[in-house]
Amino acid sequence: NATGFILLAFYVALAKKQGADLNKISGTIQNDILKEYAARGTYIYPPKPSMRIITDIFAFCAEELPKWNTISVSGYHIREAGANAVQELAFTLADGKAYLLAAQQKNLDINVFAKRMSFFFNAHNNLFEEVAKFRAARRMWSAITRNLGATDPRAQMLRFHTQTGGSTLTAQQPMNNIVRVTIQAMAAVLGGTQSLHTNGYDEALSLPTETAAGLALRTQQVIAHES
Repeated sequence: NATGFILLAFYVALAKKQGADLNKISGTIQNDILKEYAARGTYIYPPKPSMRIITDIFAFCAEELPKWNTISVSGYHIREAGANAVQELAFTLADGKAYLLAAQQKNLDINVFAKRMSFFFNAHNNLFEEVAKFRAARRMWSAITRNLGATDPRAQMLRFHTQTGGSTLTAQQPMNNIVRVTIQAMAAVLGGTQSLHTNGYDEALSLPTETAAGLALRTQQVIAHES
C-alpha cells in the first residue's frame, strides 16, 4: 500500500522503455491506505497526504492507464484483525465511499474512476452468512455509487477478489483446513466473486508446501468444473 504508487511508477517506466502501449496495460495495486490505519499499520504518511496519493493515481490512470485497477478496497485485513462479517462489510464500504468522495472533490468523473475500483474480501466458515455478505455488498455498493451520481452500470459494479480466511485455519489437525477452505471458497463463488485465492491447509504452520499449494488450486478447479 505505502509502496503501491512507487511500484506502479516502476511498472509504467518499464512499459515505456519496452515500447508497450499504456492503453493496453492492465493490473491492480492495492493502494487502500484507510484500512492500514484500521487494521494493519503499513503506512508512512498521515491520512490527508495518503488520500492525495490515491486520488492522484485515479487521475493519472484515467488519462494514461485506462485499464489499470487503481485501488483494491480491502476488507480482508479488517476481518483478520477481528471484525465480524457485518463489520468487515461496513468498514470496507465506508472506506470505498471515502475514496469516491475524495475523488469527486478533485473534480474527477465517477463514471470514469469508479470503473477501475475493485474490492478484496475475506471468506469465513458460515456459508450462508458469507454468501449473503457478498451479495449484500454488491447491492449496497451499487446504491452508494448511484447516490453519488454514477450513471454508467460499470461504474456501479462491485468487482471483487476473495481470499479464504487465514485466521480460521488451525495448526492442530491441519488436514481439517482442507474442509474449511473448500466451504469458504464455495461461499465466495456463490457470492459472485470474480477472483479467488484458496489458502494452503498448512498455512498456520509454514509457507505452503507444494502439496498444499497444489491442493488449493485443485479445490478451485473442482468447484469450477465439477460442482
